[in-house]
Amino acid sequence: MATLTSNPKLQLPASCDPPNPQNPPEQRVWVVFGATGHVGRSVAKAALSHGDLVTAVGRAHENTIPFVASFFSSFSDQCLPLLCDVRVRVTVDAVIQQSIAHWGRVDIIANCTGYGVIGACEDQDDYDIRNQFETNFFGTVNIIHASLSYFRTRRHPQPPAPHQELLVEEEEEEEEEEDGPIGGRYIIFSGTSGALGIPGLGPYCATKHAVE
Repeated sequence: MATLTSNPKLQLPASCDPPNPQNPPEQRVWVVFGATGHVGRSVAKAALSHGDLVTAVGRAHENTIPFVASFFSSFSDQCLPLLCDVRVRVTVDAVIQQSIAHWGRVDIIANCTGYGVIGACEDQDDYDIRNQFETNFFGTVNIIHASLSYFRTRRHPQPPAPHQELLVEEEEEEEEEEDGPIGGRYIIFSGTSGALGIPGLGPYCATKHAVE
C-alpha cells in the first residue's frame, strides 16, 4: 500500500510549518466582524497579541467607535475600530474598502456575528425569524460577496500589458509554485446548534444549519 512519503508531491507547503528562526511568522491583516461579542473579542485579541493588524467591527445600531476601541486600548496602533450592520451589504463593503485603504491589504476575514431569539417557534413573529436569518446567514453572504472578488484578484492578479515585462527571479517562481499564490482566508463560525438543535432556539438553529 502506498504511503505519503512514497510520493514527493504530497507535502504541505512551507507556509504550514510552525514558526522558527528560519521561518518567522508573517504579520497578517484581519477583519473581525462582531468584535464586541465574546467570540469576536477573543479572536481579535488573539490576533493582536501575535502582532497582527486587526479591523475590529462592531454593530452599527448598538455600538460606537469609541466603545469598540475600548476593548482593544492596549493595541491602539494595531487596531482599526469600525461599525457596520452585516444585514446591509453597503456597510459591509465600506468596512472592507476602509480596511484595505488603511492597512494596504486584508488577509483574513472572521465572521463572529450572531443573533438569536429564545422562544418557541410558534411564538416568534415574522420580524424575529427574518432578523435572525438576515444577521446570521445573509450577513455571512454579504461578507463573502463584499470580499471574495478582492481575494480572487490577489490570487489571480491581472496579467501585465503586452508591452510590459515582469522580471522574476527563478527562486521566486519556484517558491510560488510550492506555496501557491496569495489569496485570503475566511473564518466563519456556525455552531453545534446548527447540527444538533436546541429547544427554544429553533429559528436560530436553522440559521446556523444554513451557514453549515
